[in-house]
Amino acid sequence: MKPFKNAVDLSGKIKELSVSDEINPCDTIVITGYSEYTPLGNTEETEKGEMKGISGTKKVDANNFRSNLAGSIDFNPEDHFSEKELRGMSRVGALGVYLAKEAGKMADVLDRETGKIKKEFDPMKAGCTVSSGIGASSKMVDVYEKIHWEKDTENGGFKPRDPVTGSSLLSPFIGLQLFPEEPVGDIEAMLGLQGWCNNSAEACATGLSSIIDAYHLIKSGKNDIVFAGGVEDVISERPELGIGVFAAMRGPLSTRNDEPKKASRPFDRDRDGFVFSAGGGILVLERLDSALKRKAKIHAVILSGEKGSDGYNPTNLNVERVAKLVLKTLMIPGKKGLTYPIDSIFAHATATKSGDLAEINTLRMALGDEYLKKIPITAIKSMHGHLAGGAGAINAISAVRAIEKGFLPQIINLDNVDEPFKDLNLVRKKTLRGKFETALVLAYGFHGKDAVLMLGRYK
Repeated sequence: MKPFKNAVDLSGKIKELSVSDEINPCDTIVITGYSEYTPLGNTEETEKGEMKGISGTKKVDANNFRSNLAGSIDFNPEDHFSEKELRGMSRVGALGVYLAKEAGKMADVLDRETGKIKKEFDPMKAGCTVSSGIGASSKMVDVYEKIHWEKDTENGGFKPRDPVTGSSLLSPFIGLQLFPEEPVGDIEAMLGLQGWCNNSAEACATGLSSIIDAYHLIKSGKNDIVFAGGVEDVISERPELGIGVFAAMRGPLSTRNDEPKKASRPFDRDRDGFVFSAGGGILVLERLDSALKRKAKIHAVILSGEKGSDGYNPTNLNVERVAKLVLKTLMIPGKKGLTYPIDSIFAHATATKSGDLAEINTLRMALGDEYLKKIPITAIKSMHGHLAGGAGAINAISAVRAIEKGFLPQIINLDNVDEPFKDLNLVRKKTLRGKFETALVLAYGFHGKDAVLMLGRYK
């Protein structure tokens, strides 16, 4: 393309502000830090819980007609942030910032005094792709109640309020908490990230999809480092909302209310749906040359990551479409027909009747029965329940641990393997220990949102 005849010379300003248009693509992206908060606890507690095979789901008072189960978290924002810092942050936003800081500490990329990204990184090439499927949407109920209702001090309960008066009482910070990009915005501000950032709500694929977005941002050269993952928490403030939405569909949620710790049972003959949960995880993705230069500890390497949309159905999986996505992820660049070997599979496995079957049928179509039955498959939702937008992120972190520390969590509550899955190598009864060079991580969401990530050991 020929330059414009009337091009403007702003070289002085470009030099003055140190603006660079340099794009440096990268072939190898590594993971140098991670942090999570799940129904089992923080990162360390989650690792111990997954190793032992403990359930984090419990009974909650959600006043629901079908399901009163959840995987709640004991995260308290006041323990980590000042009152001033929390003014513009929702609970889920605070969770995102906390996880980003903890992941940044593990990766050793944050200045210990300021908490910002270290000066050795160009802030305009330091980004964030942390998203939430639901976000702080429950805050809208708080806004409505503030506008229309006030406490009745004489008779107890609430009485109607003039909306004009009620709207004048809203906090000026409430809007900051309601916007869907709030978690990623809070992280950017707290950590001083000024590069390409992304907030993409993709239902239950959100967390893994955000990691894949980060991978491609670094691979393309747009960013050198990205904080990536997903967070979710409707349970802590208004459990009736999240549980109510899924319960209204009649099928997705488990109704095993009297046995909350046994309710989430992927691949089991008696599975009856997932347990809605809170929490999330964030990973630090970085260029390999950057990590080597600063002698960072490399926990795993991202071999490939792909995402897409079914263009099929609001709730059901398009088996053939996702099988193609799996194969696309596994293909080794420049090696026609050859794929990365799979040492372990971290299934999405929500414990719904149709979902588990569709996922396995997808893997059968992509890999073939003989190859698939050799690969150990785990499903951590049996312990955590379903973290919605945070689910894919903690699944990826568990896969990183499998490669780094040599163990696959068992699928708990798998008492009777359902007939369609009896030929599979499902990890059950106990934790599987060994040397796992690779891990395939899967996530699917409503409206055909699919994400597939391939991790490997750094050599």
